[in-house]
Amino acid sequence: MAEFIGAVGAIASVIQLVQFSGDILTTGYGFIAKVTRAPAELRELLAESAGLNYILAQLQSLGESSTSPNDALQSLQQLGVFKECHDLLVMIKRSLDACQQLPSKNASNFGRRLVWPLKERETKEAIQRLHRLHGLLSTALSTNSV
Repeated sequence: MAEFIGAVGAIASVIQLVQFSGDILTTGYGFIAKVTRAPAELRELLAESAGLNYILAQLQSLGESSTSPNDALQSLQQLGVFKECHDLLVMIKRSLDACQQLPSKNASNFGRRLVWPLKERETKEAIQRLHRLHGLLSTALSTNSV
């Protein structure tokens, strides 16, 4: 019974991450569409986020279609991989929110549009973390789907 509860918790975490990363992608690509010169780092960050979203969606499908508890998902949950994904996505969301236009605040909107709030080093670190998490999740997916 405990295995089943652990598997359900892991699948629920994956579902939440898929939804959250999808929201971030919508916001991020919406921002890029509105800004003529969006930073290249933002585009790269969103590309890595899209890759993470894709692999999470595959894990979600695997978890939902499996009739037995998913050991790989439970292991990822216990190792804190899903929490790390969530924490990183929260940081990305905050950065995107800092760029969003505020209704009836034209003066502050101008600055928000021009400045990407993360420094280049922070963005590159986030990209590397996304890439590492993508690799961990890909490995779990490939070992579980064989």
